[in-house]
Amino acid sequence: MIDPTAKIHALACVDGVGAIGARSAVWQFASVIRGAILGDDCNVASGATIDGSRFGDRCIIAHGVAMGPGFHIGDDVFVGPNVTFCNDAWPRACKTGFDAAQFDGSRWAITVDNGASIGANAVIMPGVSIGANAMIAAGEIVRADVIENTLLAGGDARYYETPLDKRERMRFAQC
Repeated sequence: MIDPTAKIHALACVDGVGAIGARSAVWQFASVIRGAILGDDCNVASGATIDGSRFGDRCIIAHGVAMGPGFHIGDDVFVGPNVTFCNDAWPRACKTGFDAAQFDGSRWAITVDNGASIGANAVIMPGVSIGANAMIAAGEIVRADVIENTLLAGGDARYYETPLDKRERMRFAQC
């Protein structure tokens, strides 16, 4: 069901969705397909592909995000530009042994808990859980679980356990 207050751009592809919540927006050249679920007040930017994944409320999915089936995203999650979520540890052209129907709500390829943020061009490998309020730096390859209130940053993918709610946010633009 698509809520009547949702905004679907005329050039977006919305086909076979599970639901698009109230006041959510899907912009031009974005695809929301095959049972995908978006909660209320979500924003799917141009060029993003949401294929069968589930989002909570107030999520931002930036330009060029690639998400196939099997991902469960909580509330208030930010997914930066060109982030890629992987659902197959051994990808091949032949799909023998891979069944997207296995991601039925009792099992997920990747989970992202409430309030997490994922920076631009990050790659999230299958089997990973990202904890509540965790932050993934731009360009990271996430190969293991990230605990809540943690910043994953650095080319060597080191974990920094500084509580993010105690850090001051840098602003480059004044409002």
